[in-house]
Amino acid sequence: MGHLFVRYMQFRWFWWGSTLSMLGGRALSVTYPLMAYTLTGSPQWTGWVVFASTVPGLICYIPAGAVIDRVGPRRVLITSEATRFVIMVALVLLWFCDGLHIGWVVAFALIEGGLAVMASVAESAHVPNTVEDHDLDTALAAHETSSHGAVLLGRQVGGLLYGLLPIVPFIINAIAFAGSARFYGRLPREASERSPRRIELRAGFAALRSNRFLRLATIIVACTNFMVQCLIVVFLTIATRDELSPVWAGMFLAASGVGGIVGGLLWPTRARISTRIGDTVHSRWVEWMGLARRPSVMLVHVWACTAAIGLILASGQRAPSFGGALLIIGLVGGLSNVTLRSAWSRVDPGVRARVVSASRIFSYGAVAIGPLVGSLLVPWIDTGATMWILLLSMIVLTLVTTLIHLRNSVTSGPVTAARLQPEPSVPEGALPAPVR
Repeated sequence: MGHLFVRYMQFRWFWWGSTLSMLGGRALSVTYPLMAYTLTGSPQWTGWVVFASTVPGLICYIPAGAVIDRVGPRRVLITSEATRFVIMVALVLLWFCDGLHIGWVVAFALIEGGLAVMASVAESAHVPNTVEDHDLDTALAAHETSSHGAVLLGRQVGGLLYGLLPIVPFIINAIAFAGSARFYGRLPREASERSPRRIELRAGFAALRSNRFLRLATIIVACTNFMVQCLIVVFLTIATRDELSPVWAGMFLAASGVGGIVGGLLWPTRARISTRIGDTVHSRWVEWMGLARRPSVMLVHVWACTAAIGLILASGQRAPSFGGALLIIGLVGGLSNVTLRSAWSRVDPGVRARVVSASRIFSYGAVAIGPLVGSLLVPWIDTGATMWILLLSMIVLTLVTTLIHLRNSVTSGPVTAARLQPEPSVPEGALPAPVR
């Protein structure tokens, strides 16, 4: 991955801007609720701030894709980061003027959460513009790895800085967002910035529905996201019941982030891994297991998630088994995330951001609904029965995915090099050359 930063100056600026943005966003996910509790001492207000920071994910993804396809991802990235900088400066000034109250925090969290959604979609849409096509998968893997690293580091740093002085993390975030906007500003202008076009909001859903691989991968990611959120509720219930140390609980939950980093790092080497396995195992079996054919990575994803839940039940739902399961789920999740993003990058650039938005609204919706369903199931039928429901649901998803894959393998015949790529919505020749 290191050659990307040497060969592509545009990718280097983009990566630094994205990393600063993600670190700031992850830190705010911790510091907003802490600030709310500091100001009010009320768990209710803390919950409202968390809600304000997360609800934009449910309402902003679709318009975000439309805006980005109209004006260009670079312009959206610069505007989003500059506005987040202004919000942080306003919060800091209100703090020092003794004028910061909970209403301001809720408003800032709501606006900043919407801007974070805009930036996230714009990043996914802009990665293909920063490298040449043969390095695209490596660039996507590098970006995916940095996003998982930001999750692990950002929250910890945010909490640590808040412990020094509540206003410190917001000052640091202002600097981070200013730096991010500056790095994005060094990216070259895009053609879409000079000639805004009329766009259709529903085009993203239409493109997603017409692409067989994207449609199936979006369903799989949404279902597994839902399962993981329910799984976390079960784990927290068991950890509280068994009086597990918060340090250990945090480490077990962080295992998914560690797995995501490993998965992102493994993505560029998947071909070499499959070749080595193929020396001792029949190549058709390797292909079916998903190590040699990109669409089959989703098959490995569902099988691994099912095995992870089985591991928890086999161990008697002990806390360490949740850490191991989340590590496995995070690893295959990192691989499948890069797979999905690689497919996004190969759709028509004119509709790319709307496809990303349409896909993410389902996956993010599952993340939002999962904890709610889990919190209802656990008190109603206990943790053991909830785990069995999750396992049976994943078995059904895995069997359906396997049958679809086997049907496609039979009807499609031998795999050729050209078919190792996800099914694009337009011919390869119709895609513009990336700008170095």
